[in-house]
Amino acid sequence: MGLITNMYKKNFLHRYDKDEAIPYFSASDFPGLGCEENVFENSVHVPIRFFKYYYSDYDRTTLVLFCPGMGPGHTAYLAEIETLCRAGYPVLTLDYTGCGASGGERLNSINAPTRDMAELIERLQPRERLVLIGHSLGGYTALNLAHLLPTVHKAVILSGFVSVADVMIGFVKLRLLANIVKSYEKKLLPRYGNLNNRAYLKSTADKLLWIHSTDDPMVNFKHNAGQVLALGNPNVRVLTVEHKKHNPQYSKEALDTMNNWMGEYYRLIKEEKLVSLESRKAFFADKPIGRMTMQDPEIFAEILDFIRG
Repeated sequence: MGLITNMYKKNFLHRYDKDEAIPYFSASDFPGLGCEENVFENSVHVPIRFFKYYYSDYDRTTLVLFCPGMGPGHTAYLAEIETLCRAGYPVLTLDYTGCGASGGERLNSINAPTRDMAELIERLQPRERLVLIGHSLGGYTALNLAHLLPTVHKAVILSGFVSVADVMIGFVKLRLLANIVKSYEKKLLPRYGNLNNRAYLKSTADKLLWIHSTDDPMVNFKHNAGQVLALGNPNVRVLTVEHKKHNPQYSKEALDTMNNWMGEYYRLIKEEKLVSLESRKAFFADKPIGRMTMQDPEIFAEILDFIRG
């Protein structure tokens, strides 16, 4: 058990910061996009940065809570956030413990994002209708929050997972080993690690839209979206896509561009041809980030129809 949990901590529960060479959007890249940044201290005394994005004349009745995936913070998702803002919705998001602009030596649990977002919502007490959207780890976080919070009745899950064991099965292959990780996570944060999301998904009256690609290499379709499909709850709609891997919200062109550019980038680093930060920045100098982050209009039409419905 110690070997499995130590490997898990080493590979997943570490600090997530930006690679300074990789370009990320900021609010200033979108004329007229407002951004309010604030900070609060969570229950384990970590400063958590949170952000509200909006265009003028936004919908005052609805607030979208965006849960980022595992990585260097919410700015990796500014294309998604701006698309939601452009549709008229304000978006509240944050950087989790150990990620991006927030404090913490590391992401100390897969359930820490659920804690951070739940405590932010508890602190702000928003009066608007709340809609959750999350990708990957953020999809799992959105699922947890929909399960936990009586004020949330609608959530969009992009490439999310049902439980820690159900995502780990894609990496360790054996259910026994995946369950070891799940048991370890239960000990780290029992309030969130002990949630029975399968039972929730089977019986909930909340409205959920689950979007997943059948060839996802990070979050196994069969053990997650496939499991949700098998439960047969009419309130939980699974939208199955193909050939989108772990980013069903991206256009085909964006995925091809990202795979080509990032594949070449990491290959050159491995070959020690991009050693300095300056050389790595130069690699991206003629590569506009917008080509890697174009959103699929059909997928977002589904998401926006779901929010409005």
